[in-house]
Amino acid sequence: MKTIEQMLTEKHKKNMIKNFVEMVKIDSESFEEKEMVAWAEKTFKKLGCKVMVDNAGKGTKSNAKGNVIAKFPGTVKSKPMLLSCHLDTVVPGKGIKPTVKKDRIVADGTTILGADCKGGIAIIMEILLMLKENKGLKYPPLEILLTIAEEAGMYGAKNLNKKDIQATEGMILDSTYCDTVSIKAPSSFEFDIKITGVAAHAGVCPENGISAIEVAAKAIGMMNLGRIDKETTSNIGVINGGKAINIVTPELMIKGEARSHNAAKLKKQAKHMEDCFKKAVVQSAKKVDGKKIIAKLDFKKDMKYPDMKIPATANIVKTIVKSGKQVGITVKPYTGGGGCDGNVLSHKGILTPNLGFGEMNAHTVKAYLDFKHWYGATKIAFQTVLNYRK
Repeated sequence: MKTIEQMLTEKHKKNMIKNFVEMVKIDSESFEEKEMVAWAEKTFKKLGCKVMVDNAGKGTKSNAKGNVIAKFPGTVKSKPMLLSCHLDTVVPGKGIKPTVKKDRIVADGTTILGADCKGGIAIIMEILLMLKENKGLKYPPLEILLTIAEEAGMYGAKNLNKKDIQATEGMILDSTYCDTVSIKAPSSFEFDIKITGVAAHAGVCPENGISAIEVAAKAIGMMNLGRIDKETTSNIGVINGGKAINIVTPELMIKGEARSHNAAKLKKQAKHMEDCFKKAVVQSAKKVDGKKIIAKLDFKKDMKYPDMKIPATANIVKTIVKSGKQVGITVKPYTGGGGCDGNVLSHKGILTPNLGFGEMNAHTVKAYLDFKHWYGATKIAFQTVLNYRK
């Protein structure tokens, strides 16, 4: 029987590049995945899959109907194995112009590349093609889940009907280095905060107003932000407000987040941040012409995604590590600092560690797809498919 190295020919590598370039030229920023969904549905049917599009887009801002779910028949008796990536990209992701270089693919510096996560989709496509071409291979049934709106809050995974997936294990392809697989990731709270002050003329009677900016500054100044401890981080990332330089700012919108691998610590940090805003609002109170005025606070907290805790002893993790060794790559399970669809899927009973594949400088205009890790991840994922049984 051919080795993985022999099966992943130069022809296949060129095909991966062709498919990837074609995909990234399809605009699919979060909530605008309709065209990409149609492309994936058509493409995976051609690869021999039974394909459906679910209704995960319902209730979201997405123009797509939902996630693409494809089923590929196996040759041995086993529970299915899941392979998953997301279809959407972050901004700026419109009009991507990819350039293929010797060891990587880059964009033109004005947009992101879209390797996150279309590089992973290209890997899945090539695995199916190699399975079809190499007769006599033994592998389990495969289920492919391509989600919408992952970058915006994992809405595709959150709205997935578990009944549409029979697999209880699999892998996500959505990270950097092919010799790492994320098995733990934090849960995250997202905050939307509105501070309402009192407008006044900044030059004539500023004492008659309450600056929403000043209230926010006091609150943020009291906060513990950044790296809180080994398990917890927190950030204020967006502040918008103000109408003119001569008006005491009456309204300010703020967005922030907190992440932790520990539920109690996450709850504590979220409360700390809210308490800082409440305290600053109380301190804003004063009297103007004998009447008390005070700022108002609207603090909204939303669980962006739950944590992911997959045991290193889980069947799928051991299979990935074993498969890496077989293709000459030592894969190390690790604890990540970001979230992915795996966080949500794990809480739906589908253990899906996240294997890296070379998406470098993700979410920036300096992003690129590294061929060494891309092809390395392809070998690992392909070998994992051949090894997986449950």
